[in-house]
Formats: sequence, structure tokens, C-alpha cells
Amino acid sequence: MVREELAEKKKRQKKVRISADGTPYTIWQTRTRILCLIYLVWALLEIAVGAGFLTIRSIGLFDPTELVPNITFGGSTVLSGVFNLIIALSGLWGAHDPRRITLFFWSAFLTALLSVWQVVSAWSMGQVDPAMVFSLIVVLAYAACAWNVRGQTGYFDNHPKPEDDELPIQRDQRLLQEAVREKELELAAAKEELEDVRAQFEKVKAEGLAQAHEEAKSISSKLP
Repeated sequence: MVREELAEKKKRQKKVRISADGTPYTIWQTRTRILCLIYLVWALLEIAVGAGFLTIRSIGLFDPTELVPNITFGGSTVLSGVFNLIIALSGLWGAHDPRRITLFFWSAFLTALLSVWQVVSAWSMGQVDPAMVFSLIVVLAYAACAWNVRGQTGYFDNHPKPEDDELPIQRDQRLLQEAVREKELELAAAKEELEDVRAQFEKVKAEGLAQAHEEAKSISSKLP
């Protein structure tokens, strides 16, 4: 009975995913992974649908454009699916190892900027497309995940912020100069210690020679 309860508890325990650096996934890594899995399914669906329509058209079964004149499924759909597949895989890789999220980070932000521009342009003309607005919300969610996951690597700590008193390059130069001055002081202190040791050595040497000279004189005076 006890074993069965322990087995049930183990099954209920949520599996903890481990990052490439050995730490558990953060909430933003988990969110990025979930969103990228959804993106991956969408990309595979695009590839499958595009390839299917291309195959139907190539074997001459029927032309989909005859049923729906404005249909655009085909080669462009496959290319879009391949592109989205690459982005989704890069997001999954970045969720596992935040240091590798660069491609997903920039693609998410460029897509977000384009989506914002499209929504603002449509709104300025008095048009509101719910699908476009929903797409913008989704893209912003991806961008937020990419931003927070990349922030875990300390990327933004090495870039200027409005509240910073000095730029990162200025800080690095200051730290380098301080390190050089510290080494110079250490060398100067070591040189002084070496001079002290040398002076003591010369003193001991002179005292030893004087003592040896006195001993030699006393010995010579005792000789017949």
C-alpha cells in the first residue's frame, strides 16, 4: 500500500526541466518553450499544407485556385513554414540554453516592430483588423519571452541604460585602469621589499666580512 502511494506521488510530481547550464527552467524559459512548440506545430502545418497543394497541382488532380481564386497556398506557404520552423527551433534551443537565443530574440523583435507598424498604419487610416491585432498580441508575447530569457544571460547588464552614469565601455576602461594601478602598486611594494632584503643582505655580508677579518687578525697575532 505504501509503495503504491509513493508511486502515485512520483507520478504526480511535475517533471523539472533542466537548462544547458544545469539549472532548472525559469518561468520565462518554460513559457518560451511552450510558445515555440505551438509555433513549431504551426510551421509543420504550413509546410504540410503548402506541399499538399503543390502536389495536387503538379499531378493535375485539380487546381485549388479554381475553387478559391484568391488562394495563395503553395511554394510561398512552404517557404514561410520552413522559415517559421527555423525560428521555432531556435526558440526551443534558446529556451534550453539562453546564451543561444540570439536568432529568436532578434526575429521576435523585428516581427514585433513590423506588426506594430502594420497595426498603427491601419489604425491611422481608420481600419481595425482584429486578426492583425491578435497577431500583434501573439508576437509581443514571443518578444517578451525572448527579452526575459536573454536577460538571464546578463546581456542587458553590459549595455547602456538611461540611468547609467557611465557607458559600459567607459566602465570597462575605468576598471582596467584601476587594475593597472593596483598592479603598479603591488610591483612598487614588491620592489621596496626586494630593496630591504638586499640592504639586509649587504649589511649581514659586511658584518660577516668584518668578523672574519677580526678573527683572521686575532689568529695571525697569536702565531709566532
